[in-house]
Amino acid sequence: MSAKVLCVEDDNEILELQANILRRLGYQPLTAGDGLLAFEIIQEQQPDAIILDIMLPGCDGLELARRIRRTKATCHIPIAFVTARSESIDFRNGFQSGGQIYLAKPFTISALQVAVESLLGSKARPKSTAKNRPAPARKNASRIASLFSTP
Repeated sequence: MSAKVLCVEDDNEILELQANILRRLGYQPLTAGDGLLAFEIIQEQQPDAIILDIMLPGCDGLELARRIRRTKATCHIPIAFVTARSESIDFRNGFQSGGQIYLAKPFTISALQVAVESLLGSKARPKSTAKNRPAPARKNASRIASLFSTP
């Protein structure tokens, strides 16, 4: 059975992109567009790892991470922050609130893959096949760049 990875992101295009990348890599993505819904999903689904934005409606990512760490049933779930907040204080706050990995947007497919694999360790890592291997970066670069470019 593939590992469940919860993506928490309020930008629907980025959320869909993360879920598609994880699916292609052989993981079972779960998604939430805000912190409150994410906490419900975490309690009900017990994901194997969480990809978490900081700037979220309802409950921001830092507070959500603290809640996860304070809750006995969820405190063991590893967290990676993937966020546009990229100042050194943001990195510090992310780690202090319970994150193990911090990626600044825009992220690459390979960086997201390495982050998830690092969070999961050897636990539930899918076999590498042509189907779940990410496409070469040059094919996805324009799609990803368009998500993060300013008009």
